[in-house]
Amino acid sequence: MKKLLMLSAFVMAVGASPALADHHEDGDRKGKMFEKHDTNGDGVISKDEFLDHATSRFSEMDANDDGEVSKEEAKAAHDRMREKMKKWKEKKAAE
Repeated sequence: MKKLLMLSAFVMAVGASPALADHHEDGDRKGKMFEKHDTNGDGVISKDEFLDHATSRFSEMDANDDGEVSKEEAKAAHDRMREKMKKWKEKKAAE
């Protein structure tokens, strides 16, 4: 389980790094993502803050709370995220 958690954290780190690094003060989505991870508001994301977020994401994916994410759970989480992004894009297009 520890290996899976570390692998998940690594995958999230690689995927999130470009968005987190592009911290904008003008209120765009990337700036908001940085703020979401910087939970104590000190302007930097500590390893603990990052791993707390990764642990939270892992828990969201682990639908049956068994401490593991199956391929089915990962696909379901991916599908939920795609649907969420689709709705977000539709909302932005309507503005």
